[in-house]
Parts: sequence; structure tokens; C-alpha cells
Amino acid sequence: MYWTCQIVGWGTYVVLIALFNRMRGIEFDLITYINLFSTFSIGIVTSHLYRNFIIRFNWLKRRIAQLIPRVLLASLILAFSFFTIHTVVSDVLISGRLPSFDWLDFLQSLINLTANYILWTLIYWSFHFIDNYRKEEIKNLRWQATINEMELNKIKSQLNPHFIFNSMNSIRAMIDENPGKAQNLITQFSNILRSSLYMERKPVISFADELSLVKDYLELEKARLEERLDFSINVSDECLNFDIPPLLIQTLVENGIKHGISHQEKGGKLDLKAETNGDLLKIVISNTGNISKEKNKKSGIGLKISQQRLKLLYGSRANLKIREENGNVIAELVLPGILEKLNMYENTDS
Repeated sequence: MYWTCQIVGWGTYVVLIALFNRMRGIEFDLITYINLFSTFSIGIVTSHLYRNFIIRFNWLKRRIAQLIPRVLLASLILAFSFFTIHTVVSDVLISGRLPSFDWLDFLQSLINLTANYILWTLIYWSFHFIDNYRKEEIKNLRWQATINEMELNKIKSQLNPHFIFNSMNSIRAMIDENPGKAQNLITQFSNILRSSLYMERKPVISFADELSLVKDYLELEKARLEERLDFSINVSDECLNFDIPPLLIQTLVENGIKHGISHQEKGGKLDLKAETNGDLLKIVISNTGNISKEKNKKSGIGLKISQQRLKLLYGSRANLKIREENGNVIAELVLPGILEKLNMYENTDS
């Protein structure tokens, strides 16, 4: 990138000189082309040496007040060096004559070349500033990604014990009442636990895998609650192509049963519906129950964890709303088809 800018910059300068000379009616011959090439070459070499000098003496870390006199002096020295070298090359080496000296021409060339090097310095400083800003931005993104990953791991460490303990309590309640059914529950629970441990290793899983886990969990709860739990699942085929955070829907379903249906004397019904809308996945979980201030305070960590995960993974693109309607608690979850922040983390090296 640096050499590209050097070639383009000094190449543009030489082209402008050629156009200006053409406008003045100067005829182009071999010597003219050699002079233009020497101008290009001297510009490249002197500015490159100037760049190495800047880096070696840490000018990039100095304050503006310290840089201004240094840049002016360096530009003046470079302009004088450029003029001297170009005069020797043009008059002595190419034309084979002693150089003629004209104070007016000298001062005019010195001023123009000094302005050129000042402009070169400004462009180089701007390029360096933008490059450093980009590197710092990438560094901040990586740092934020690390923080978010640590936070997600912390949340997962809370989620699994929460899920396991609730399931174990369900099985314990069945041991005395129906040992045979308790054995079946343990088998179902082992399948759920195996799936959940596998899912924990991934930031996202397919909707189909999550739905399979939810079905197993509902069957486990159905065995415990029997006729007190009725459930239905209505999911369009397009939803199966989406990726979602693991145990997200299961947590909402569990929350609906634990804090809704299980508190109803006659039990209740849980409906799970999912559909797509463009690149959005909309999931609606409705369960018998009601929302009260007391229950909101004691709703456990499940719902809070879900909200935290959505914020960390999707930012503002995901949305989870809980409302009460006609004796039912309805959880509406909207997810984008792409994990915006995870993609951002993966592209920090590009």
C-alpha cells in the first residue's frame, strides 16, 4: 500500500509537470523524458529516506507543536537536496554542461519543492493516522469480543445447572409415585442432558436440533404432569434453516411450564409456533398463566439469561417480549437470520 501511494503520488506530480510544460509549448524530446524520469526517481528515493527518518526518530509520537518546525526544516532540506541532485543529473550527467545558476529559478523551485514535501508529509501522516485508527478499532473489537465470550460462558455455566436441577426435581417427584415412570424419565433426561452438553460447545445450533430437544423436554414434563399438561407445536419448514442460540427456546418453554402451567390447579396448555418473515425468525410461545409483580420477582434466572444472551449475540436486532392476554402468558421472540456480532468477531482479521 505504501509503495502504491508513493508511485501514484510522484507519478501524478510528474504528469502535472509534463502537462504544464506542454501548455507552455515546450517540445518533448529524449532529454525531456529522462528529466521527468529523474524527477520521479529522486522524489521516490528522497521521500522514502524521509519516511525512514520519521520512523527512526519517532516523529509520529511527537506533539503537533514539536512537529511543525521539524517538518518545515526537513521539507526545506529535502527540497534543496532534490534541486541540487536534479540539477546535477539534468545539466552535468545528461546535457554534459556545467549547471547555470539563476537565483529566481532557484527560489521558485525551492518553494515549490518545499510545498511538495509538506504536502507529502500531511498525506503520510493522514495515512498513518487512518491505519492506526483501524488497528485500534480492530483491537477494541477483539477485546469486546473476548469480554462478550467470557460473559456468554458465564451465562452458560448458570444455564446448565438451572436446567439440570429443574429436570432432576421433576424426576425426584415421580420416584415414590411411579418408579417405572421415573425410570423412563431418567432415560429421557439422559438424552436431553447429552444433547444439551453437546450444544454447549457451539454458539449457535440449527432450529431443528433445538426443536428436537424441546420435544424431548415436553415429553418428560408430560410424563410428570400427565393430563395437567397439553402442548402443541406448529413450525413451518423454513424455520428449520435458521441457526439460534442453544437452549434458548427450551428455556422459554421451561419458564412457561414452571411459572405458569404448574401453578394452575387444572394445569394448562402450551403452544409453540414459529414462522419466518424475510430474514427474521419469529417464535411465539403461549402458555396458560398470568403475570404478576410477585411472579416477575421470582421468575428465576431463565428469562434474564435469555435476554442477556440475545443482547450479547444480536445487539438490538433481536427482541423478546412477554405479555399477558386472555389468561395466557405469551412470549414473542424475533431473531435475525445472521448473528451480526459473531460475524463481526470472525472478520476482525480481514
